[in-house]
Amino acid sequence: MLKPDSNSKLLWIAKDWDNDAFRSFVNEFIKENTIGRIVYNKRNSLIHIKSNIHKGIEEDIIAKEFRLKRKYDQLRFCFLNSKAVRSLKIALALEEISIKTPKPVAIIEKRGKFNKILYSYFITEYIDYDYNLLDIVKDSNHPLREEVINFLPQIAQNISKIHEAGIVHNDLHAGNILVHNIAKNPEFYYIDLNRGRIKKELSMKARLKDLSRFKLNKDEWKVFMKNYAPNKHKDLLSLMLRQRERRKRFLQLKRRLKRICGKVKYKL
Repeated sequence: MLKPDSNSKLLWIAKDWDNDAFRSFVNEFIKENTIGRIVYNKRNSLIHIKSNIHKGIEEDIIAKEFRLKRKYDQLRFCFLNSKAVRSLKIALALEEISIKTPKPVAIIEKRGKFNKILYSYFITEYIDYDYNLLDIVKDSNHPLREEVINFLPQIAQNISKIHEAGIVHNDLHAGNILVHNIAKNPEFYYIDLNRGRIKKELSMKARLKDLSRFKLNKDEWKVFMKNYAPNKHKDLLSLMLRQRERRKRFLQLKRRLKRICGKVKYKL
């Protein structure tokens, strides 16, 4: 599936994008960092490239650049698949079970001496979504905040299907769910897949851990669990609420340790 081209830069390309015009775009994209508009630029960057920018781009696409700033990550990814490759594998697995995720278009990647990743891009179709679900959930005054409970049955069924297929997202929270076509028939796209893994079977512990990043109130959790696991939702609800409390305590401890380490570093 993953086979570098002659210059070891275009690692993978979707069949319906594999043409000379798109390959020409890839070469220009690698040389010109100014192609497209940066719409997110923090730990990683997202570049929106419109269809009219190059004859090889038939529809809008998003190029996600994965950055490895920590020395530890730079070293370990010499021996591992890149985040772009991991994202592709999970995206294709989701497509197989009819779960929506932006359609993969290509991986652009280059490694240098000792297999060090010099750059890595995961390119997908652009989804002109209405909301990131987190934008709604985190704002109690959002005009659609009360609608979230109506979204949960479909989201819960989607995630149940994902888990039944042995796929664990590992960063499953509202910020990684895009809401599209909200006015007529809401569709949910699952993104940021690079931490995902595929296993033969997921234990209940692994499932609950994957779900525990969601921030829902108790009533919303009830609706979620009834649709995630109808036959054992009461037991799972109790376990999930305990898991959420454990996660909350862990994050509080983590923040305290960061503050302490920061103060010690400052004093030194």
